[in-house]
Amino acid sequence: MAQRVAPESRIVYVDNDPLVLVHANALLTSSPPGVTDYIEADVREPDEILSAASKTLDFGEPVALMLLGIMGQVLDDEDAYAIVRRLMAALPSGSHLVFEDGTKVVLPEAADEAERIRAEGGDPYRLRTPEQIARFFDGLTLLEPGVVSVSRWRPDPSQFGEASEVDALCGVARKH
Repeated sequence: MAQRVAPESRIVYVDNDPLVLVHANALLTSSPPGVTDYIEADVREPDEILSAASKTLDFGEPVALMLLGIMGQVLDDEDAYAIVRRLMAALPSGSHLVFEDGTKVVLPEAADEAERIRAEGGDPYRLRTPEQIARFFDGLTLLEPGVVSVSRWRPDPSQFGEASEVDALCGVARKH
């Protein structure tokens, strides 16, 4: 999608799911002036990610770091914040953090149940409060409308009215 708008875009996807790797090899293609790459790595290893990504990305130019629905895999809050700080520290001024993750403010009982089921299934996921999610943007300039429900991030006008809030929050911030 990015290369449709800017064909010279350089994109690196990171995941540690073998099924995602199979799909990545089959589907990820690049435009001739751009590059698309896939790194098999765990978000808990930011130095490995940065090292591999530096083969594709120019860390002398602003980079958009998109962490979408992943930091809940890091159960300890301080570890999660440290990972994001480490990744952002490697990026130059003008870079952006795009962040989205789950919470339990809209339907707390349903979110608690989903969290319990995942934990019992061996795939725990940490749902954070809005304040905890906002901390991922510490030291960055948060863009409007701030940390909001994903359904409320600059929504297009709709004949159906305002979108309902969902238990996933997002935000975008700029590094200076």
